[in-house]
Amino acid sequence: MKTKVLFTTSISHFINDGNTWVLPTVYGFMVKYLGFSNLLVGLLGTIFFALSALASPFVSYIADKTGKPLQAMSLGIILWGLGLIILGLGIKGDNLPIIILSVVISGVASAFYHPLGASALALTYQGSGGIALGINGAMGSAGRSLYPYITLFLFDALKENMSLDMIIIGIISMIFSFPSLIIKLTFTDDKKDSNKTSARTPIYVVSILTIISLFRSIFTQGVSQFLTIILLQLLGFSYNSYLGLVITGILAAAIIGQPLLGYLSDIAGRRLLQGVSTGGAVISFLLFIYTHNLLWLPLFGFFTYSNFPLTLSLTSDLVPRNSTGLANALVWGIGVTGGGAIGPLIVGFLSNVYGLVEALLIVSIFGLLSALMTPLIPRPPKRSKVPLFG
Repeated sequence: MKTKVLFTTSISHFINDGNTWVLPTVYGFMVKYLGFSNLLVGLLGTIFFALSALASPFVSYIADKTGKPLQAMSLGIILWGLGLIILGLGIKGDNLPIIILSVVISGVASAFYHPLGASALALTYQGSGGIALGINGAMGSAGRSLYPYITLFLFDALKENMSLDMIIIGIISMIFSFPSLIIKLTFTDDKKDSNKTSARTPIYVVSILTIISLFRSIFTQGVSQFLTIILLQLLGFSYNSYLGLVITGILAAAIIGQPLLGYLSDIAGRRLLQGVSTGGAVISFLLFIYTHNLLWLPLFGFFTYSNFPLTLSLTSDLVPRNSTGLANALVWGIGVTGGGAIGPLIVGFLSNVYGLVEALLIVSIFGLLSALMTPLIPRPPKRSKVPLFG
């Protein structure tokens, strides 16, 4: 059963994170071909992450109550497909309200995977979650890495028909929603584990991890949602499949980073690796900004997009197992996606006032604060280990 859970959550992670990177890739198209401003792109990013943040606790609460996270996960992938199909229709008619509707649906869709996938894995592995989340995270990184190239490869192959491009990717999402639908898996509360921590630990941990994740995400998503635009405006790239290949190279570093940092977190501690990953992301990005050397961006990708097995497995280590879904929803939904709602808006607004580089430097301050706050996280208690596969 462990292998089945890891398999289905990994497929969903591949599709979810791949779809998430379709939008920043298409934002470059909107700026170049539809005349969108950086501020409008920032607003679209804010809408996406705000809806995801608002929906995430509700989605995970229902999943905790029903005990069927895999089925709920499949609904999110279906919604992703619907959102991208509608995006294609909005682009075809250059219809801003339809484009906004597609971003709203996609934002809600993105709320499903991360807390539900992490909850399913944590409740299945119960002690060796770091490695499992790392393997699972590598699939998410693979999707995130490949989809920008796939999107722009199709864009070239379809003779710059971005509308049909989005419809094809949306249909693919719906097809891949079925694996998690057909596996019947129900979780029950682990009563022995419900009182394992002190009364203050869950509230304090969830609060501090949410704040740290919020600051980190203001920085990382402020950069990520504008990554295509950064390459277009700062480095003079053309909007074609080569741009997609470069973005794929930047993101692909996390394919190694996810399982590596997940494994190291089981050995050296997730708290330490959390601070290292955030600090490394900030430093590597600042080096890119000041040197314009593209080689720093894969290092930024390594640290930035390898955070999934750290934050969520750390949360799962510090709260009762029968509350992991809701706790992960708060940390990921309010912290990570909430920061994602703020970061793009800051960059979009400030880039119109001061310039894109200045805006990116300002959001980097939030990343630095997140790294410096890491020692405030309590050390997690040790849990019994179980085999990774079985």
